[in-house]
Amino acid sequence: MAFKRPTGKSFEELLIEKGILTKEKLQELLTKVTKEKKSLEQLLLESGFSEEKIAAVKAEYLGYEFIDLSSYPQPPADLLKHIKPAYAKNYKVIPIRYEDDVLTVAMAEPRDFMALEEVIRLYKDAKFRIKDSRVIMTTTKQLFSAIEKFYALPKEEIGMGNILSQLAETYKPEIEVAEVAREDATENSAPIVMLANKIIEEAFQKRTSDIHLEPAIDHLRVRYRIDGELTEVMRVPRYAQDALITRFKIMSDMRIDERRQPQDGRIDFTKYNPAVEIDLRVSTVPTPHGEDIVMRILDKKSSILSLDMLGFNEHNMKLYKDAIASPYGIILHVGPTGSGKTTALYAALKSMDTPDVKIVTAEDPVEYTLGGQIIQSNINPAAGYTFAKAIRAFMRHDPDIILIGEIRDLETAKTAVEASLTGHLVFSTLHTNDAVGTVTRLTEMGIESYLVADSLLLVCAQRLMRRICKKCKESYIATDEEEEITKGDIKAGTTLYKGKGCDACEGTGYKGRTGVYEILSMNRKLRSLLIKGASTEELRKAAIETGMRTLRQDAIEKALTGVSTVEEVVSTTLAEA
Repeated sequence: MAFKRPTGKSFEELLIEKGILTKEKLQELLTKVTKEKKSLEQLLLESGFSEEKIAAVKAEYLGYEFIDLSSYPQPPADLLKHIKPAYAKNYKVIPIRYEDDVLTVAMAEPRDFMALEEVIRLYKDAKFRIKDSRVIMTTTKQLFSAIEKFYALPKEEIGMGNILSQLAETYKPEIEVAEVAREDATENSAPIVMLANKIIEEAFQKRTSDIHLEPAIDHLRVRYRIDGELTEVMRVPRYAQDALITRFKIMSDMRIDERRQPQDGRIDFTKYNPAVEIDLRVSTVPTPHGEDIVMRILDKKSSILSLDMLGFNEHNMKLYKDAIASPYGIILHVGPTGSGKTTALYAALKSMDTPDVKIVTAEDPVEYTLGGQIIQSNINPAAGYTFAKAIRAFMRHDPDIILIGEIRDLETAKTAVEASLTGHLVFSTLHTNDAVGTVTRLTEMGIESYLVADSLLLVCAQRLMRRICKKCKESYIATDEEEEITKGDIKAGTTLYKGKGCDACEGTGYKGRTGVYEILSMNRKLRSLLIKGASTEELRKAAIETGMRTLRQDAIEKALTGVSTVEEVVSTTLAEA
């Protein structure tokens, strides 16, 4: 983002230098800042100082250009149409120029970087090629006047009372400003209880996986992660922030007096709304502006996906089914958090759950109850019940299949290898980027290469990419731009697909997600190379020669067959050398 270099002088020094304040007046106001707990800027405005002059000094202090929007020329209609006036008012931001792939926006609060990122995302979604952004600063008064002028709004439509209705009608997803009276801002008041329930209920209705409550300087931001993408849906007034966060901590059985340490909890939401059968896994982290909360939604009624629904192509499905049919060995699912590892593991276990097989799991925590004959166990490191101890205990329970939630350390890795070599099929996860890298990671952890070669059956590296909405999918011909952004993996002239946006997908062009996979099936050649101490690159070359399809190849295949888009290919996978 382009901006001028700050002067190096403090805001107070610039106020004196510009003749706005004397040293005596500044000292008087600074005393009030401490006494009245107000910002210096707020006190200046209350004392009758010009908003324009204060904003100009603030812009110089922060390193931004300041302009008078009242005399700025009308921006093109094609630029303005992607930001609705109510949205511009709510975020205090308006786009004013797009030239040479640089988007220029005017903001009253240029340090609201999340608002800026959201605006840039909207324009990128509208196919603007934005290589850089430029922020210029203005006053709130001038910004609102410019919105009225540029959008030619009748005056009665500018009031704050009409903003939410305009948002609901003209912009998706809507950004709601929660209405809570100051006197009602307590954790057990009806408005706060209703607001907490509403946030969870609406998240569930929108197929949200995670709810984020993020404290900012002057408000609490509420965002939903839908199909892997974070979207802001609400802003809660600063004075109601602590009450709402405390409410969620009460629901999670957390200590409400502890705000300096992270906490974990769980909400059984059926206690608050029996019609919404979900649990929420809740985590808090202290920040300078208050506690940040993330809640993972666990749908009790959602059925475990079958293997056929995970997104495996025919080649990968055969490799995977052959591996899980083995009587013993280790199968690892690897990838970052939120890449679908648990979903894939649960699907595999359910496909193997028959009366003649005993399956046991050790998880941290148990997210979904699998049912059938599967026995699930929560580990408890604080009580000394670790993954390694769980494996040793399971060995005395005559299992056929063992699931270990995650291999986090050498002890767990060694115990998992021992279990696999004594006739058990072991499933687990590891945080690595690709399938071949997982093999070398195990040896780097301290497992002898011959033990890895003998025990490892298959590594499944995975990611999630958004599916194109089936109701608004359309084809188009790839241009030089698609060839450039994919670094030549997709050639110009190729038929691709995208969603144009409709009510079913809330205008995004996407609905749901599918898996992208890289399956490394251990064979004689790979085992021989591993025992000889081959490098990661040598192993990767041999894996590809013996049939491994990379994450990038699988993602491109899904773009070419209309499952997803070229944008998802680029954002989900790395180009190969």
